[in-house]
Amino acid sequence: MIPLFGSAAGRASFTRSVVAMLCVAAAVGAQRAAAEESFVDFLYIDANEDSASGGHVALRLGDRTFHFGHHAPGFLRLDRDDSATFERVYGTLENRNIRILRVPVSPEVHARLRGSFNERFLAESEEFAALENLARDRAFATAWAAGYPEVDVRGADYFGAARTPGVGGEAEDVLFRLRRLVLDRVGSEALVGMEERARRTLERLAVEVREPIAVLAAEGRHPPQGYGLRQRASDARSMLEALDVLERAAPLREGAWVEIPREVLPVEGRLRERLAAHAQRLEKGLIAAFSSPRRDLGFVLLAGMARLRAIERSLHGGRLVVLDVFPHQAMRISVAEIGRQGGRLPLIAEALAGELVEVGGILEERSSWRESDYAALELLAGRYREIHRAMEDGSDVRVLLRAPLPDREARRPIGEIGVLPVDLGSQRIEALQARERALSTRLLAQHRYHLLDHNCVSELFAQIERAVAEPGVAPREASRALLGGHVAPHEGLSFIPFVGAASFARELPVVASIEKPSYRRRRVAKIVSEQGLVARLRESNVLTSTIYVPNSLDSSFLFFTDEGVATRPLFGVANLLWSVAATVGGLPLAPFDGGQRLTRGLRGVLWSLPELAFFNVRKGSFFFVPDESRAGMRLDAPGAS
Repeated sequence: MIPLFGSAAGRASFTRSVVAMLCVAAAVGAQRAAAEESFVDFLYIDANEDSASGGHVALRLGDRTFHFGHHAPGFLRLDRDDSATFERVYGTLENRNIRILRVPVSPEVHARLRGSFNERFLAESEEFAALENLARDRAFATAWAAGYPEVDVRGADYFGAARTPGVGGEAEDVLFRLRRLVLDRVGSEALVGMEERARRTLERLAVEVREPIAVLAAEGRHPPQGYGLRQRASDARSMLEALDVLERAAPLREGAWVEIPREVLPVEGRLRERLAAHAQRLEKGLIAAFSSPRRDLGFVLLAGMARLRAIERSLHGGRLVVLDVFPHQAMRISVAEIGRQGGRLPLIAEALAGELVEVGGILEERSSWRESDYAALELLAGRYREIHRAMEDGSDVRVLLRAPLPDREARRPIGEIGVLPVDLGSQRIEALQARERALSTRLLAQHRYHLLDHNCVSELFAQIERAVAEPGVAPREASRALLGGHVAPHEGLSFIPFVGAASFARELPVVASIEKPSYRRRRVAKIVSEQGLVARLRESNVLTSTIYVPNSLDSSFLFFTDEGVATRPLFGVANLLWSVAATVGGLPLAPFDGGQRLTRGLRGVLWSLPELAFFNVRKGSFFFVPDESRAGMRLDAPGAS
């Protein structure tokens, strides 16, 4: 028998062929596995009162959830949320049941859908940012015409006016060190040049704003809609502020930070090492940023330097110090609304302390922190401090749902630029108003909300249809080829959220239907499993419930009717009588509470009526849920980006 691979070349060829076939087989296997693990999740969110009374729908594509929301004064816009945050807001704080309809798709189709929704979100964001900037420009020009304009400088509120070394003295001060490293990297001439460019921007602005509109239009010198007068002034003023903070190594302003006691989360051992390493990465990023062409560089530097200052305090004091990231206009709730006479505050504080310890342990294990990790720690520490402050002095508690950027603003003058002549001031304001009206009219024509044919359901189905569209192929056939089914955006009653969800379940190859009960229902089930039916009776009404506390966002009611269908009309009658009594009792109090109790009573009457006919809409809502307050901090592979 003649050997097949008698030569070395033959054996090498055979080896390459086998390796190639194995690679192909592995690739096919991986592709099949990926295809099996790729899903599109259609979410139907149950109704609650007021704006949520019709239910809602969304499309979850991995860690991002897309949905269309009604925005004032009448726009329907695509929103994009972190999936964990979306579930927290709708399922926990808004206390709504979520039904998940899961459809398997190939990785290519999943990426195609996500790309299409992302592109639309970014395009709409740019359009509405242009409209918002025109409104800001108009307000800015009005202030300029009136005298001495100012701008809000993001991040400037964290720094004091003094020139004082940080907690470690001048030799160890993080901003003195940062300035030395920046000078070594880019040189003093570069810093001088940055300051001169910022001042020239303000000077050009002062000249431009005095020129008649007709001259600017004729010479084609109108700025882009998305980068107008106010934004240019704000960016230039931010740059000057950042350079000033760096030059004098400005300290943090008193009250600009949050401090956590050592007994809760000591900054020592591996946590201290990880925090110091994060500070080094932040420092390197700031040094590199001085060579960046980005327009908002001033804010980036201010936010980064403020965080460096906070970490400096943490490392020197052995206790966690973070920036106070709550904005000046943060939503506030009273101690009474969190828990009867503040009785729940110690429990919430204890839960948040446990969250801090847990997060600290997680971050100790991560070799590299992401910005989102540090931001989540920042927000959690802020929530802990808010509860303790309320326990100390009874003050209202500020509330945040998502970890924001440290961008607390401070008003700053933009320079001695004089007052606009009256005729030019009025002309510019009128021109900006005209552009704002024109853009608003165009956007309303494209994105106007309409209950029947352009709402959250119809537009979600329409966008899915656009995402899978193929040239020369009917939308229904293209959708069936890629998704296995099709729901027409404007067919029958599919614009109603629960009807649209039923159509999706019927028309597409749904492989799983997952019910996620609302926060209250999850808690009641857990308590009943531990304590029995007595606990169910206790939790059935707002007077004895240990889970729910009546608050100003909800109407007046007595019994929860979201579970028992048979008893719903009976409880509905009790709720109706309770709401009528609340309305009558609220009348004499209206001059003193702004009509809050009266309004809640009237709303209670309205939402009790469906219950008489076996329908439930109202479920109650929650301001504060400490055991889920870590939403937004993804606890996946350590160091993942």
